Amino acid sequence: MTANPPPPQPAPATTEAPEADALNTPAALNTPASLNTPAAVDTPAAPRPARVRPPQPSLWAQAWRYLRDPRRRTYVVLGAIATLGLIGFGIYAIVDGPPPTVEGVVYFTGDATKAQKDAVRDACPTVGGAIQEPPDRNDLDVTRVYPLRYNLTKASSSDRAKLFHCVSGRPGVIGINTETQGQ
Repeated sequence: MTANPPPPQPAPATTEAPEADALNTPAALNTPASLNTPAAVDTPAAPRPARVRPPQPSLWAQAWRYLRDPRRRTYVVLGAIATLGLIGFGIYAIVDGPPPTVEGVVYFTGDATKAQKDAVRDACPTVGGAIQEPPDRNDLDVTRVYPLRYNLTKASSSDRAKLFHCVSGRPGVIGINTETQGQ
């Protein structure tokens, strides 16, 4: 046989006001003391101001922070050295490097004869700084197609104009093209 527990007894009556019971609720206990008034409990809570996020750093600041990370220091230093080397070489090439070679190549028509090509070579010799290069002695197709070339590296604008005028009116000639090598 088991004994039944006694029925629960009602709590004794207190003399506190009903507002006091509302102030002892868990929600009311977590609010500041200035809000623990009966008026504050009856009214809805005022909306809290939105939390303001700090502004996002700029891309430059993010990149700087990324590059300053100690885990990347070796790669950043090597990249900086390579960049400085490229910049230094570029400055050297522009200021003190060898000048580019400018070459003028005479283009002939497909049916131009060897006699026409030799006539242009004889009629338009070296003009000032535009120096006629000697004919190639090899048997390459390029040499047969473009047998007449001029070195225009040290030629002035007037020297080039005289050379272009001399070459342009000859039979079997299409024109002259300048090519820059070494840049």
